[in-house]
Amino acid sequence: MHGFCSLKLLFHHKVKQSSATFPPKNVPWEVQWDFLMRSPLVILFLSACLACLAAENPAPSVSKQAIKAADKEFKHAVELQEAGKIEDALLSVANALQLVPGKVEYITMREMLRQQIVSSHLDQGNHLAEKGETVAAAAQFGQALSVDPNNSYVLQRLHDIAPPEDPERQHALQMLASVDQINLAPAPGKKSFHVQSDTRTLYTQIGAAFGIFMQFDQGLTTRMVRFDLDDVDFYTATEIAGKLTKTFWAPVTSHEAMVASDTAEMRRQYERLVLRTFYVGNISSQTDLNDLVNVLRVILDIKLVNVEPTKNTITVRAPREQVEAAATLLDNIMDARPEILLDVKEYEFDSDHLRQMGLNLPTDFQVFNIPSEIRKVLGADAQPIIDQLNQTGTIDPTKIPPSALSNLQGSPLLAPFIFFGKGLGLTGITANPISGKLAMNSSFATTLEHVTLRAIDGESATFRVGTKLPIVNSTFSAVAFSDKGAASLGSTPQFQYEDLGLTLKTTPHYHSDGAVTLKLDLKIAGLGTQQFNSIPDITTRSYEGSITVVGGEPSVIMGAVSEQELRSATGLPLVSQLPGAHSALSSNSKERIHNEILVVVTPYVVRKPFHDKGTSAIWSTHP
Repeated sequence: MHGFCSLKLLFHHKVKQSSATFPPKNVPWEVQWDFLMRSPLVILFLSACLACLAAENPAPSVSKQAIKAADKEFKHAVELQEAGKIEDALLSVANALQLVPGKVEYITMREMLRQQIVSSHLDQGNHLAEKGETVAAAAQFGQALSVDPNNSYVLQRLHDIAPPEDPERQHALQMLASVDQINLAPAPGKKSFHVQSDTRTLYTQIGAAFGIFMQFDQGLTTRMVRFDLDDVDFYTATEIAGKLTKTFWAPVTSHEAMVASDTAEMRRQYERLVLRTFYVGNISSQTDLNDLVNVLRVILDIKLVNVEPTKNTITVRAPREQVEAAATLLDNIMDARPEILLDVKEYEFDSDHLRQMGLNLPTDFQVFNIPSEIRKVLGADAQPIIDQLNQTGTIDPTKIPPSALSNLQGSPLLAPFIFFGKGLGLTGITANPISGKLAMNSSFATTLEHVTLRAIDGESATFRVGTKLPIVNSTFSAVAFSDKGAASLGSTPQFQYEDLGLTLKTTPHYHSDGAVTLKLDLKIAGLGTQQFNSIPDITTRSYEGSITVVGGEPSVIMGAVSEQELRSATGLPLVSQLPGAHSALSSNSKERIHNEILVVVTPYVVRKPFHDKGTSAIWSTHP
């Protein structure tokens, strides 16, 4: 029995080939096929073989629930068969076999339904072949082969209607190799799929649902899949089917597609590759060009890329969708970058108001002994002058020797003084004259620093105007001796330069909504009025930060207000502080210094990019 069951069941039909007519005359192959399929002997023979196979491979233990569900599916399959829904009945029987594998009744039913489907497709294919519609007949034979891939008769029929050189495949390759662009035109709308079969059947049903005839590469590896999707279009269904079965498709005509295994060799054979060279004119270095090549290889997965740095060109060879995506991507990246015109104004206002009023009373006095001061000036000739002063209270200038006049320089005797006492105790007191002051001084200064700077988006630009001030920080001294022994001293100063004036460094960035982000570094340095160790001080005003403003909108980035008020009073203690006499008996000074600084920045977009509205999808798997 084992040897009998190992025999292969073959349906052999002798068909005479004729180049004139098809099908061959005097060969009732349709009658033979129908008789063979309907013969009870064949069915019994088939059942016996299946029983032997089931005996050799006993079914594993199943639960009662699974048996009950399988019986339900089987009864439903019988009902569908009686209703003429053979494919749905085959699906129900397959579900029953999954629940209870190896049951002879189910296997027999499945094989009978498969043969009925194959017979139906064969009938339609033979009918079409008789009319000369070989392409449509091949489609029917292909569907029959997808149900029963090992059916030698179906393979023979495909071979009978195809020329020896396989023109369908040659035609597909010619169409794929042509320069004309082919766009598949599936029927619009969405369909639902519930398929539990192999790869060919899955693609065939998807293609039939959308009016696309699916051809299959001879080396396609088929696998059993379960495919359940609801409300999907053609591209979504084929995309998921390709990932599930590791296959891909390529359009042959607007209603034909070729399905092959997803390998590098098959893609090179069936995918339509486009060759294109891009000239990149905005590149200034080879590094930027290499970065673009890396973007094409990593982001778009383009394998065939050639770069010529000397010509600033990038050549790619890839499918049309990838090349178009690369063109759009390069267009967006290498688009002329925006340019920003930056207008910077620094306003400075200085005012100084000084008011002085009051009496300058003497605040210092010199007390001296008059006889002693005369002896200091005249020496031995001083006694007659002192006696005359004691007797008359005056001094006769004619009695003073001319040689003693030079000693009067710096003597308090020449200044006005008052005296008191007599004799040798005559004392003098000098006093400065009393003066009054009434003055007012007011000054106002305005300074404007105006800078205009143009920069490219994303690149820094620096503007500097002013002078360089040398500041000595050390001195080198050297001593040299001549041949006669005379020494000479020489010194060499060492100094550094300090930038005085305005320095502006900015990096602009343009946004798609018209706003501009500015990274600013502003410094204003000037020479101060004070010195320390003969080194002048330097006043500095600086700003460093980032702002975002609308193009053409003035913005204040920095402002400072300085206010100083100085008051002073000079006079005698107690006297100058008397109520009501403060302003009259003292010298008063009041000074008010006011300083304002304002920095205003206004960016202007002088050149915008061509693509001014953000990003968009530039490549999709759907056309």
